[in-house]
Amino acid sequence: MALFTSNEEIKYIYELPYSPRVQFCTIMNQHNKWEELAGQWMQYDFQTIQSLKREKDPSDELLTMWGHYNHTILELFVLLSRMKHYQAMMPLKPFVEEKYHKLIFEGEGNLQKILTHWQNKTPKELKIGAQNFNENIPLSPGAHKVKIIKNEATKEESLKILNNHLLQVKQPQTSNSNNLSVVTPVQGFFSPIALNTNNTNSITPKKPEATLPHIPFSELTLATNEWSKHNVLGRGGFGTVYKGLWKNTDVAVKRIDRRGFESDESYIIQLQQSLKEIKILNSIPHDNILSLYAYSLRGDAPCLVYQLMHNGSLADRLLLKRKLTPLNWAQRHEIAKGTARGLQYLHTVGDKPLIHGDIKSANILLDKNFEPRIGDFGLAREGPQMDCTKQVSKIHGTRPYLPDEFLRGKILSTKVDTYSYGIVLYELATGLAAYDDTRPENKYLKDFIDSWSDKDLPLLVDKNAGEQNLQVYSNLIVLGKWCANKSVKNRPEMELVYRKINDL
Repeated sequence: MALFTSNEEIKYIYELPYSPRVQFCTIMNQHNKWEELAGQWMQYDFQTIQSLKREKDPSDELLTMWGHYNHTILELFVLLSRMKHYQAMMPLKPFVEEKYHKLIFEGEGNLQKILTHWQNKTPKELKIGAQNFNENIPLSPGAHKVKIIKNEATKEESLKILNNHLLQVKQPQTSNSNNLSVVTPVQGFFSPIALNTNNTNSITPKKPEATLPHIPFSELTLATNEWSKHNVLGRGGFGTVYKGLWKNTDVAVKRIDRRGFESDESYIIQLQQSLKEIKILNSIPHDNILSLYAYSLRGDAPCLVYQLMHNGSLADRLLLKRKLTPLNWAQRHEIAKGTARGLQYLHTVGDKPLIHGDIKSANILLDKNFEPRIGDFGLAREGPQMDCTKQVSKIHGTRPYLPDEFLRGKILSTKVDTYSYGIVLYELATGLAAYDDTRPENKYLKDFIDSWSDKDLPLLVDKNAGEQNLQVYSNLIVLGKWCANKSVKNRPEMELVYRKINDL
């Protein structure tokens, strides 16, 4: 039996050597890219994907599961090419015939992008366009360039280099390199700087109209009781959220942690997405949008400081997690109205609407008076004018809350938010989850409600809300059907929705 196997002899997924397999899985685990591969390209169902999420290494489990059907590395290579995830193709390249290598470089000039990435520079997919903020301001002369450090550098060295450069603003200098630029403090605020210096594609900073306090990391360490596990409110791909007391004010502190196997690119993507959220939250304050108090760039990890939402998320409240008290119908009406108010503000405050893109009950937070605040703007993007649509290259969001024209046709408009809001209204009315695999024929709440006749819909009422103001249930169902209409043209703009619900 041979001790060594040549690359030419390796054909199937289960034959992929350990090192490139780990490298591939690390790339796919970043920002859960494996989900798109599994659902859109490998055609696994939602329930299977949910089960994979519970695994320690979902990408590795996905490879194992797919490999059981004797799929080849070439098949995976082709799927990744269609997915346009060229970075993930690189570890597989030695195991496919040379004639297929061109798949890496096809489309949108990816050859240069891939080559520069594998020389520790930034791939195109890291870019977050400043056009999303409807402004084009020249690159700040103080922007400092940072190279992605090599893989052999330790986590501590990586973090030190990133933190040092995040805090530096050097004297003006010119450079023609395409090296990665990061964020720099600008007049008390900070903004994303170009990831690429080409004139046509570079990201330019937006000068902030307002400032936020920059606070020492040590203050947040004290505020969160030394980052006590007892203060943890939640964890996610971005890091951890802690409850804290800062300046005698209850706050939620998002600590943007760097994970052990996380690449520098992934870490910087997290920073850029957080900066995007900061830019939005600081530029369009509103009573129904989550308030941002401060930020910190110094110390062990970047942090964002938000207003604490004492009553948690709407999702947790409706599902009665941690034995929470149920919402009554009057509260549900006000939550629906406040959320509509916040959305119509987003859609009308600028020259072009700002589309949230991930409206769901988990992103609607409730303050101590149960007033709703819309949070998590990491997927927000500028949309076309009202009553117009545009096609986008990537789909972001949460499947049970997204309409078909966006999922299948990648057509973006303000009506995407309207549809998502309609699903939230269904949740408010019934107390049911937007997705539930115990409903085998109608796992999605939209489909489940559509399967009921109008005369039987009262049977779905959430009895936890009580009997007083029961008319709210009917209002929520009617508005939900209006907003979650399958036809885009038959869905209302949120400005009209707010007027309607405000009159009820």
